Amino acid sequence: MSVLVLFTVAFLLRAVGADYGYFHGDERINEAAKVLTGQLVPEQHFYPPLINYLNAIGLAGLFGLGQVLDWWSGPSGFRAQYFEDATPFYVTARLLTAATGALLAPLFYGIARHSGLARDRAFAVGLVGALFPLGVFMSNIAKGDVALASALIATIWATLVRFDTPRPGRWDVIVALMAVLTVSFKQSGVLILAPLALGYWLLIARSEGGRACAASVGRILLTAAIAWPILNIGLVLDFASFLEFQKIQAVMSVTGDADRTVGLVTLLDRLATPVLGLNPVWLVAALLAPLALLLPGVRLDHKPLLIVVWIALVLATVGTALLVGSRQPEHLWIANFAGLALLAALALAGLSAAPQPVLRFGATAALAVGLVLSASNAAIPLRQANAPAIREEVDTRIARDYADERIMTMLETNLPKRMEAQAMEHARWDRLAAKYDVVMPELSEERLVRENVPGAVFYIGMPTVMYGLEGVDEDAEDYVVQAHAWPPQREEWQLDYWLDQGFSVFVVKNLPYMRDEVPSDLMRGFFADMEARCVLDAEFSARKPLYLERDVSIFRCPQHGTVAES
Repeated sequence: MSVLVLFTVAFLLRAVGADYGYFHGDERINEAAKVLTGQLVPEQHFYPPLINYLNAIGLAGLFGLGQVLDWWSGPSGFRAQYFEDATPFYVTARLLTAATGALLAPLFYGIARHSGLARDRAFAVGLVGALFPLGVFMSNIAKGDVALASALIATIWATLVRFDTPRPGRWDVIVALMAVLTVSFKQSGVLILAPLALGYWLLIARSEGGRACAASVGRILLTAAIAWPILNIGLVLDFASFLEFQKIQAVMSVTGDADRTVGLVTLLDRLATPVLGLNPVWLVAALLAPLALLLPGVRLDHKPLLIVVWIALVLATVGTALLVGSRQPEHLWIANFAGLALLAALALAGLSAAPQPVLRFGATAALAVGLVLSASNAAIPLRQANAPAIREEVDTRIARDYADERIMTMLETNLPKRMEAQAMEHARWDRLAAKYDVVMPELSEERLVRENVPGAVFYIGMPTVMYGLEGVDEDAEDYVVQAHAWPPQREEWQLDYWLDQGFSVFVVKNLPYMRDEVPSDLMRGFFADMEARCVLDAEFSARKPLYLERDVSIFRCPQHGTVAES
């Protein structure tokens, strides 16, 4: 019953924000939909494809539900719905992500029970998983990060059970399967799993002998060798493409900071950030967890294994921070911080059962305060997810005041697009594809604008680049360029280039960052020039900053001349 209650609470917290008003650029729902047509190899191969397969299962369930409820008729109606309004597809994948993320709560509870905690204290540990703010937030975005965190915690749970069972061989296999799941959702999981595996086998060798350790290594490696290709079949089928995308990933993920310790400073800032980090109680308890575990009054089982987990998490976290420098997006740390929150909760729950009254009452109070802070921070993404999106206000302003002008926008819009604008965008893609010898993916017929419907507006997207590629030189990129992973193009970041083509309205997100902080001289100069030469015509304040909604500024610039519609 405790497990069911914890899962339900965790799922409801994560499901509330499933339709937060935007589609996230990292949600590869199109890749999941293509899996249903038999396309197992993703077109953008930054991560292992397992999350696409999992989302495809969810979409198959959506199709069946829609058939029963008469939402569509057959596969053609299902496809038509996707191109008309993909919201049900995104919400389905997000609910599946929420369910995956909600597993943290029962896993925390199970680990607490296998560590020897009573049900009431284990339930409190489970609540830490249910209220994990970063997990609540990231569960609204259908990416593999949430599943990575749950799979990592499941691996830790399986290692604990393995030391409790009289049949360790079976649980070695389960440990291997959980570890394979972890790296199949995101390859960065190996940074934690590698030191964890080393410590795990050292503990087996110490307690059971070298032969048992060798047998465990063999079982785990054999299981992984069988399971990994099955779960990553799309990667196996085109491993060369995966490697090429990893080169791009390396450029995107690793900064050129001369002082690598800036990564540690950024990490500390992340840790102290509400929602994205750990609240002060969990942070202090996590850092002091080994000391708490070593206290004789803390009656927890498997203390050596828990200390191994702590060492693995700290090594992976510090090592990653030193490697990536200041470029630390919120999703980078979800598995690490979930593991640290688990250890913090176990340490405090263990101390709350200590015989010394001071330790017992102090730890109980700290655990209660930590849960209150977690609940308060978890409420932040709930409020933002359910706040009205500013996009509708921006669309209304564009339709009212700028419908007859050429518009460049950083904000995705729901307004219908003119044929000529789409033709301009496609011509740009073709030009860049020819420049970098790239084969563009085929566009679905439903994506093509064949006529200008009433209310259609001439707008194109601003030529921003993927996060992390801002500082790449277009003629000296150190990776094989892939479709839509273009370096910044110098001519496109000159304001006159667009004014000469008749553009007069520019919709900008997060102007202060783009003007002063974006790591590209080209881009900073572009926005500084725009601010100096153009009129700030409208501003809209963001309500959902966690969900990448930013303050929006609309600039109207002097036209260089009238451009005839083609």
